[in-house]
Amino acid sequence: MAVFHSNLFADAPLGTTPESSFWLDGELAGFGYDPAADQALAVLSVKVHRKPHDLAAHLRRIHSCYRNRHSAALYAALLDLSIALQGKGEALRRRILNASRLRLEPRDFQVLSALDRHDPKKLGNRYSILASGIQGSSALLAPRQAQAETSHDPLALANDFIEYSQLDQAIDVLENAVGLQPQRADLQLALLELYRSTASHERFRNAWRTFSDLAVPLVGEWQSVADYFDRQLP
Repeated sequence: MAVFHSNLFADAPLGTTPESSFWLDGELAGFGYDPAADQALAVLSVKVHRKPHDLAAHLRRIHSCYRNRHSAALYAALLDLSIALQGKGEALRRRILNASRLRLEPRDFQVLSALDRHDPKKLGNRYSILASGIQGSSALLAPRQAQAETSHDPLALANDFIEYSQLDQAIDVLENAVGLQPQRADLQLALLELYRSTASHERFRNAWRTFSDLAVPLVGEWQSVADYFDRQLP
């Protein structure tokens, strides 16, 4: 069990050792994301939605928001943690909230400090994941083999983005994944379908050129999609 201190999210001085690996999501590097980028935060948020009772996912999302000084997203991440805890772990929640105070708007800190007076599911902002309610067991960190098997699958992650109409992010995930796992035809086919359905002609051309330059083995459907886009030209 991790030990939490009052300076849990304190900025590390320049030249110090890197952060503990606990706070770093290994998939971000695997998908080619900079942990400071908005896309990385989107991935962490999707993970919270996929497994709302995974405490580590919540803490990594909160830490990312804090480190990147994203006040509104930090508020949402703390609110989602409170919803997932369902009244349990109050000491932990308070400790993290107090450690995050300097990066929160004063009003947001006040709201999060008084959640016992309100329904937290009605206090979300556009970054909130669980404000509309969650389903499942109230037990945190309950291991689920099926989820563990899919949590590292870029196709599953892309499908989560598609479910919430975040199509650009889904394309980002699949483009990175094709470069890393070119042997998986299912990733290429899913990416090609997204190019077609979103009419992303230019992005398709750029990706095709890049993969060809890198000698990535591509399925024959790339030519079919190229022909499709050519037929759409006036």
